[in-house]
Amino acid sequence: MASRKQTEPSHRVTMKDVARHAGVSQPTVSFVLNDRRDVSIAADTRARVLESAKALNFQPNRAAQSLRSNRSYTVGVIADRLVSQPYAGHIVLGVQQAVQEAGYVCFVVETAQTSDGGTAAVANLVQQGVAGLIYAAPGPEDVTPVSGVEGVPTVFVNCFPPDGAPAVTVLADEFQGGHDVAAAVFAAGHTDVAFLGGPEDDYACRERKRGFDEAAAEAGLRADAVPVRYGTYQVGSGYDLAMEFLADDPPTALVCGNDRMAVGALMAAQSLGLRCPEDVSIVGFDDQPDLADQMHPPLTTVALPHQQMGFDAGTLLLAETHDPGRHLVPCEYVPRSSLATPRDAPAPAPAPAPATDPQEPE
Repeated sequence: MASRKQTEPSHRVTMKDVARHAGVSQPTVSFVLNDRRDVSIAADTRARVLESAKALNFQPNRAAQSLRSNRSYTVGVIADRLVSQPYAGHIVLGVQQAVQEAGYVCFVVETAQTSDGGTAAVANLVQQGVAGLIYAAPGPEDVTPVSGVEGVPTVFVNCFPPDGAPAVTVLADEFQGGHDVAAAVFAAGHTDVAFLGGPEDDYACRERKRGFDEAAAEAGLRADAVPVRYGTYQVGSGYDLAMEFLADDPPTALVCGNDRMAVGALMAAQSLGLRCPEDVSIVGFDDQPDLADQMHPPLTTVALPHQQMGFDAGTLLLAETHDPGRHLVPCEYVPRSSLATPRDAPAPAPAPAPATDPQEPE
Protein backbone atom coordinates (compact mmCIF):
# COMPACT_ATOMS: atom_id res chain seq x y z
CA MET A 1 0.00 0.00 0.00
CA ALA A 2 1.43 3.32 -1.04
CA SER A 3 2.17 5.63 1.80
CA ARG A 4 0.28 8.89 1.88
CA LYS A 5 2.47 11.98 1.68
CA GLN A 6 2.30 13.93 4.88
CA THR A 7 2.29 17.73 4.67
CA GLU A 8 3.05 19.87 7.61
CA PRO A 9 0.44 22.50 8.49
CA SER A 10 1.32 26.00 7.38
CA HIS A 11 2.76 28.14 10.12
CA ARG A 12 2.59 31.90 10.19
CA VAL A 13 5.90 33.35 11.34
CA THR A 14 5.36 35.39 14.49
CA MET A 15 7.41 37.93 16.39
CA LYS A 16 8.22 35.13 18.87
CA ASP A 17 9.86 33.20 16.02
CA VAL A 18 11.86 36.24 14.99
CA ALA A 19 12.92 36.84 18.60
CA ARG A 20 14.09 33.23 18.97
CA HIS A 21 16.01 33.42 15.67
CA ALA A 22 17.67 36.73 16.59
CA GLY A 23 18.35 35.77 20.22
CA VAL A 24 16.46 38.73 21.67
CA SER A 25 13.22 39.28 23.56
CA GLN A 26 9.86 39.57 21.84
CA PRO A 27 9.35 43.19 22.99
CA THR A 28 12.67 44.08 21.35
CA VAL A 29 11.44 42.61 18.07
CA SER A 30 8.22 44.61 18.40
CA PHE A 31 10.12 47.84 19.05
CA VAL A 32 12.39 47.28 16.02
CA LEU A 33 9.72 46.20 13.55
CA ASN A 34 7.42 49.04 14.59
CA ASP A 35 10.35 51.47 14.27
CA ARG A 36 10.02 52.73 17.84
CA ARG A 37 12.73 55.36 17.96
CA ASP A 38 11.75 56.39 21.48
CA VAL A 39 13.20 53.11 22.78
CA SER A 40 16.98 52.77 22.96
CA ILE A 41 18.12 49.69 21.02
CA ALA A 42 21.71 49.02 19.97
CA ALA A 43 22.38 49.32 16.25
CA ASP A 44 23.73 45.77 15.95
CA THR A 45 20.66 44.40 17.75
CA ARG A 46 18.35 46.32 15.45
CA ALA A 47 20.23 44.98 12.41
CA ARG A 48 20.08 41.40 13.73
CA VAL A 49 16.31 41.60 14.24
CA LEU A 50 15.76 42.96 10.72
CA GLU A 51 17.98 40.26 9.23
CA SER A 52 16.06 37.55 11.12
CA ALA A 53 12.71 38.96 10.00
CA LYS A 54 13.91 38.90 6.40
CA ALA A 55 15.37 35.40 6.70
CA LEU A 56 12.11 34.04 8.11
CA ASN A 57 9.99 36.02 5.62
CA PHE A 58 8.09 37.62 8.51
CA GLN A 59 4.88 39.35 7.39
CA PRO A 60 3.43 41.78 9.94
CA ASN A 61 -0.22 41.43 10.88
CA ARG A 62 -1.43 44.86 9.89
CA ALA A 63 -4.87 44.37 11.40
CA ALA A 64 -3.37 43.56 14.79
CA GLN A 65 -0.92 46.43 14.49
CA SER A 66 -3.75 48.83 13.71
CA LEU A 67 -5.68 47.71 16.78
CA ARG A 68 -2.65 48.02 19.06
CA SER A 69 -1.40 51.36 17.75
CA ASN A 70 -4.68 52.90 16.57
CA ARG A 71 -2.85 53.50 13.29
CA SER A 72 -4.24 52.71 9.84
CA TYR A 73 -2.22 51.18 7.04
CA THR A 74 -4.71 52.09 4.32
CA VAL A 75 -4.51 55.00 1.86
CA GLY A 76 -7.58 56.12 -0.07
CA VAL A 77 -7.33 57.50 -3.61
CA ILE A 78 -10.35 59.56 -4.61
CA ALA A 79 -10.28 59.52 -8.41
CA ASP A 80 -12.44 61.60 -10.72
CA ARG A 81 -12.59 60.09 -14.25
CA LEU A 82 -9.06 58.82 -13.71
CA VAL A 83 -9.15 55.06 -14.05
CA SER A 84 -10.71 55.26 -17.52
CA GLN A 85 -7.94 57.45 -18.91
CA PRO A 86 -5.30 55.75 -21.09
CA TYR A 87 -2.33 57.40 -19.37
CA ALA A 88 -3.41 59.51 -16.39
CA GLY A 89 -4.34 56.24 -14.68
CA HIS A 90 -0.61 55.76 -14.11
CA ILE A 91 -1.04 58.19 -11.21
CA VAL A 92 -2.72 55.38 -9.24
CA LEU A 93 0.15 53.02 -10.11
CA GLY A 94 2.63 55.57 -8.76
CA VAL A 95 0.66 55.98 -5.52
CA GLN A 96 0.55 52.21 -5.07
CA GLN A 97 4.30 51.88 -5.56
CA ALA A 98 4.99 54.54 -2.93
CA VAL A 99 2.63 53.33 -0.21
CA GLN A 100 3.14 49.60 -0.70
CA GLU A 101 6.87 50.08 -0.26
CA ALA A 102 6.03 51.49 3.19
CA GLY A 103 3.70 48.59 4.06
CA TYR A 104 0.38 50.30 3.23
CA VAL A 105 -2.44 49.23 0.95
CA CYS A 106 -4.23 51.49 -1.50
CA PHE A 107 -7.99 51.67 -2.11
CA VAL A 108 -9.39 53.60 -5.08
CA VAL A 109 -12.80 55.27 -5.06
CA GLU A 110 -13.92 56.44 -8.52
CA THR A 111 -16.39 59.30 -8.10
CA ALA A 112 -17.41 59.71 -11.75
CA GLN A 113 -20.99 58.80 -12.65
CA THR A 114 -22.10 58.48 -9.03
CA SER A 115 -25.22 60.31 -7.90
CA ASP A 116 -23.53 61.79 -4.82
CA GLY A 117 -20.06 62.39 -6.26
CA GLY A 118 -18.69 59.45 -4.30
CA THR A 119 -19.53 60.99 -0.92
CA ALA A 120 -21.00 57.81 0.58
CA ALA A 121 -18.13 55.62 -0.62
CA VAL A 122 -15.49 58.00 0.72
CA ALA A 123 -17.32 58.39 4.05
CA ASN A 124 -17.44 54.61 4.37
CA LEU A 125 -13.72 54.40 3.61
CA VAL A 126 -12.89 57.03 6.23
CA GLN A 127 -15.09 55.35 8.84
CA GLN A 128 -13.10 52.15 8.37
CA GLY A 129 -9.93 54.09 8.98
CA VAL A 130 -7.42 55.49 6.50
CA ALA A 131 -3.97 56.98 7.02
CA GLY A 132 -4.76 59.64 4.44
CA LEU A 133 -6.54 60.59 1.23
CA ILE A 134 -5.20 61.47 -2.21
CA TYR A 135 -7.42 63.35 -4.65
CA ALA A 136 -6.50 62.76 -8.31
CA ALA A 137 -7.87 63.96 -11.65
CA PRO A 138 -6.96 63.38 -15.32
CA GLY A 139 -5.96 67.02 -15.78
CA PRO A 140 -5.05 69.94 -13.52
CA GLU A 141 -8.38 71.33 -12.34
CA ASP A 142 -10.25 72.23 -9.16
CA VAL A 143 -11.84 69.36 -7.25
CA THR A 144 -14.27 69.58 -4.35
CA PRO A 145 -13.17 67.55 -1.32
CA VAL A 146 -15.73 65.33 0.37
CA SER A 147 -17.15 67.05 3.44
CA GLY A 148 -16.59 65.67 6.90
CA VAL A 149 -13.02 64.41 6.38
CA GLU A 150 -11.17 67.64 7.13
CA GLY A 151 -9.03 66.03 9.84
CA VAL A 152 -7.61 63.34 7.53
CA PRO A 153 -4.17 64.06 5.96
CA THR A 154 -4.79 64.91 2.31
CA VAL A 155 -2.71 65.39 -0.85
CA PHE A 156 -3.94 66.64 -4.23
CA VAL A 157 -2.26 65.26 -7.35
CA ASN A 158 -2.91 66.71 -10.82
CA CYS A 159 -5.68 68.81 -9.30
CA PHE A 160 -6.27 71.66 -6.83
CA PRO A 161 -8.44 72.30 -3.79
CA PRO A 162 -11.17 74.87 -4.51
CA ASP A 163 -10.65 78.61 -4.08
CA GLY A 164 -6.88 78.26 -3.76
CA ALA A 165 -7.13 76.70 -0.30
CA PRO A 166 -3.70 75.77 1.12
CA ALA A 167 -2.89 72.11 0.54
CA VAL A 168 -0.10 69.72 -0.41
CA THR A 169 -0.38 69.64 -4.21
CA VAL A 170 1.62 67.63 -6.78
CA LEU A 171 1.60 68.88 -10.38
CA ALA A 172 3.48 68.34 -13.61
CA ASP A 173 5.83 71.22 -14.43
CA GLU A 174 3.78 72.34 -17.44
CA PHE A 175 5.82 75.54 -17.73
CA GLN A 176 9.10 73.64 -18.03
CA GLY A 177 7.59 71.22 -20.54
CA GLY A 178 6.20 74.05 -22.66
CA HIS A 179 9.56 75.80 -22.57
CA ASP A 180 11.55 72.72 -23.55
CA VAL A 181 9.48 71.71 -26.57
CA ALA A 182 9.34 75.30 -27.84
CA ALA A 183 13.08 75.73 -27.30
CA ALA A 184 13.65 72.64 -29.46
CA VAL A 185 11.54 74.19 -32.23
CA PHE A 186 13.52 77.42 -32.13
CA ALA A 187 16.83 75.56 -31.87
CA ALA A 188 15.94 73.72 -35.09
CA GLY A 189 15.94 77.12 -36.82
CA HIS A 190 12.24 77.99 -36.89
CA THR A 191 11.28 81.64 -36.52
CA ASP A 192 7.90 81.53 -38.31
CA VAL A 193 5.98 79.62 -35.64
CA ALA A 194 2.31 79.50 -34.58
CA PHE A 195 0.90 78.35 -31.23
CA LEU A 196 -2.30 76.27 -31.15
CA GLY A 197 -3.49 76.10 -27.56
CA GLY A 198 -6.26 74.45 -25.62
CA PRO A 199 -8.81 76.53 -23.69
CA GLU A 200 -7.31 79.90 -22.84
CA ASP A 201 -8.41 79.72 -19.21
CA ASP A 202 -7.04 76.20 -18.71
CA TYR A 203 -4.16 75.93 -16.20
CA ALA A 204 -2.07 73.58 -18.35
CA CYS A 205 -2.56 75.73 -21.44
CA ARG A 206 -1.55 78.90 -19.60
CA GLU A 207 1.60 77.30 -18.19
CA ARG A 208 2.63 75.74 -21.51
CA LYS A 209 2.08 79.08 -23.27
CA ARG A 210 4.13 80.83 -20.58
CA GLY A 211 6.97 78.39 -21.19
CA PHE A 212 6.63 78.91 -24.94
CA ASP A 213 6.88 82.69 -24.46
CA GLU A 214 10.06 82.37 -22.42
CA ALA A 215 11.66 80.10 -25.02
CA ALA A 216 10.68 82.59 -27.75
CA ALA A 217 12.27 85.45 -25.81
CA GLU A 218 15.45 83.40 -25.38
CA ALA A 219 15.47 82.88 -29.16
CA GLY A 220 15.19 86.63 -29.75
CA LEU A 221 11.49 86.60 -30.73
CA ARG A 222 8.77 88.81 -29.30
CA ALA A 223 5.92 86.81 -27.84
CA ASP A 224 3.37 89.25 -29.27
CA ALA A 225 4.77 88.61 -32.76
CA VAL A 226 3.84 84.91 -32.58
CA PRO A 227 0.32 84.13 -33.87
CA VAL A 228 -1.80 82.33 -31.27
CA ARG A 229 -5.16 80.56 -31.46
CA TYR A 230 -7.05 78.85 -28.64
CA GLY A 231 -9.50 75.99 -28.95
CA THR A 232 -10.11 72.69 -27.22
CA TYR A 233 -7.79 69.73 -26.69
CA GLN A 234 -9.60 67.68 -29.35
CA VAL A 235 -8.46 66.47 -32.78
CA GLY A 236 -11.12 68.51 -34.57
CA SER A 237 -10.02 71.71 -32.87
CA GLY A 238 -6.41 71.11 -33.89
CA TYR A 239 -7.55 70.53 -37.46
CA ASP A 240 -9.66 73.71 -37.62
CA LEU A 241 -6.99 75.94 -36.07
CA ALA A 242 -4.23 74.51 -38.25
CA MET A 243 -6.32 75.13 -41.39
CA GLU A 244 -6.43 78.83 -40.45
CA PHE A 245 -2.64 78.99 -40.46
CA LEU A 246 -1.75 76.55 -43.22
CA ALA A 247 -4.19 77.55 -45.96
CA ASP A 248 -2.28 80.72 -46.87
CA ASP A 249 1.41 81.49 -46.32
CA PRO A 250 1.85 78.73 -43.72
CA PRO A 251 4.36 78.98 -40.87
CA THR A 252 7.21 76.51 -40.80
CA ALA A 253 6.21 75.05 -37.41
CA LEU A 254 3.08 74.53 -35.32
CA VAL A 255 3.36 74.12 -31.54
CA CYS A 256 0.18 72.39 -30.41
CA GLY A 257 -1.47 72.32 -27.00
CA ASN A 258 -1.51 68.52 -26.82
CA ASP A 259 -0.99 65.43 -28.97
CA ARG A 260 -4.63 65.21 -30.09
CA MET A 261 -4.49 68.75 -31.44
CA ALA A 262 -1.20 67.87 -33.14
CA VAL A 263 -2.92 64.92 -34.83
CA GLY A 264 -5.58 67.31 -36.13
CA ALA A 265 -2.84 69.64 -37.38
CA LEU A 266 -1.19 66.73 -39.21
CA MET A 267 -4.51 65.91 -40.87
CA ALA A 268 -4.94 69.54 -41.93
CA ALA A 269 -1.43 69.66 -43.41
CA GLN A 270 -1.99 66.44 -45.36
CA SER A 271 -5.35 67.68 -46.70
CA LEU A 272 -3.53 70.72 -48.12
CA GLY A 273 -0.78 68.65 -49.66
CA LEU A 274 1.83 69.75 -47.14
CA ARG A 275 4.40 67.28 -45.83
CA CYS A 276 5.52 67.00 -42.24
CA PRO A 277 8.26 67.82 -41.40
CA GLU A 278 9.51 68.83 -44.89
CA ASP A 279 6.97 71.67 -45.30
CA VAL A 280 5.81 72.18 -41.72
CA SER A 281 7.06 70.79 -38.40
CA ILE A 282 4.39 69.87 -35.86
CA VAL A 283 4.93 69.19 -32.14
CA GLY A 284 2.51 68.16 -29.41
CA PHE A 285 2.36 67.66 -25.65
CA ASP A 286 1.46 64.68 -23.38
CA ASP A 287 3.20 61.79 -25.20
CA GLN A 288 -0.14 60.00 -25.20
CA PRO A 289 0.42 56.21 -25.41
CA ASP A 290 -0.55 54.47 -28.66
CA LEU A 291 -0.92 57.84 -30.34
CA ALA A 292 2.13 60.08 -30.31
CA ASP A 293 4.60 57.37 -31.30
CA GLN A 294 2.21 55.71 -33.77
CA MET A 295 1.64 58.70 -36.05
CA HIS A 296 3.33 59.15 -39.42
CA PRO A 297 5.63 60.84 -38.77
CA PRO A 298 5.87 60.09 -35.01
CA LEU A 299 5.19 63.19 -32.93
CA THR A 300 7.84 65.20 -31.16
CA THR A 301 6.20 65.91 -27.81
CA VAL A 302 6.57 66.15 -24.03
CA ALA A 303 5.81 63.27 -21.66
CA LEU A 304 3.66 64.00 -18.64
CA PRO A 305 5.15 62.29 -15.55
CA HIS A 306 1.91 60.79 -14.23
CA GLN A 307 3.48 57.79 -12.53
CA GLN A 308 6.14 59.89 -10.80
CA MET A 309 3.45 62.37 -9.73
CA GLY A 310 1.52 59.55 -8.07
CA PHE A 311 4.66 58.24 -6.40
CA ASP A 312 5.52 61.69 -5.05
CA ALA A 313 1.95 62.18 -3.81
CA GLY A 314 2.06 58.87 -1.91
CA THR A 315 5.45 59.71 -0.44
CA LEU A 316 4.30 63.15 0.70
CA LEU A 317 1.13 61.73 2.24
CA LEU A 318 3.14 59.36 4.43
CA ALA A 319 5.70 62.01 5.38
CA GLU A 320 5.96 63.26 8.95
CA THR A 321 4.90 66.80 8.02
CA HIS A 322 2.26 68.03 5.60
CA ASP A 323 3.24 71.63 4.88
CA PRO A 324 1.00 73.16 2.18
CA GLY A 325 2.66 73.96 -1.12
CA ARG A 326 3.03 72.96 -4.76
CA HIS A 327 5.47 70.22 -5.71
CA LEU A 328 6.33 70.33 -9.43
CA VAL A 329 7.47 67.17 -11.23
CA PRO A 330 9.64 67.71 -14.36
CA CYS A 331 8.30 66.74 -17.79
CA GLU A 332 10.46 64.91 -20.33
CA TYR A 333 11.01 66.28 -23.85
CA VAL A 334 10.60 63.44 -26.38
CA PRO A 335 12.24 64.16 -29.78
CA ARG A 336 10.79 62.38 -32.81
CA SER A 337 10.73 62.96 -36.55
CA SER A 338 7.82 65.45 -36.82
CA LEU A 339 10.31 68.25 -36.04
CA ALA A 340 13.05 69.14 -38.50
CA THR A 341 14.96 72.11 -39.90
CA PRO A 342 12.58 74.56 -41.66
CA ARG A 343 12.11 74.26 -45.40
CA ASP A 344 13.64 77.65 -46.23
CA ALA A 345 16.66 77.33 -43.95
CA PRO A 346 20.00 77.69 -45.73
CA ALA A 347 21.72 74.43 -46.46
CA PRO A 348 24.49 73.68 -44.00
CA ALA A 349 27.99 74.36 -45.25
CA PRO A 350 29.80 71.21 -46.39
CA ALA A 351 32.22 69.80 -43.89
CA PRO A 352 35.86 70.58 -44.72
CA ALA A 353 37.81 67.70 -46.21
CA PRO A 354 40.13 66.05 -43.73
CA ALA A 355 43.73 67.22 -43.88
CA THR A 356 46.15 64.80 -45.55
CA ASP A 357 49.88 64.62 -45.35
CA PRO A 358 51.64 65.64 -48.56
CA GLN A 359 52.95 62.71 -50.57
CA GLU A 360 56.70 62.42 -50.86
CA PRO A 361 57.88 62.05 -54.47
CA GLU A 362 59.01 58.58 -55.33
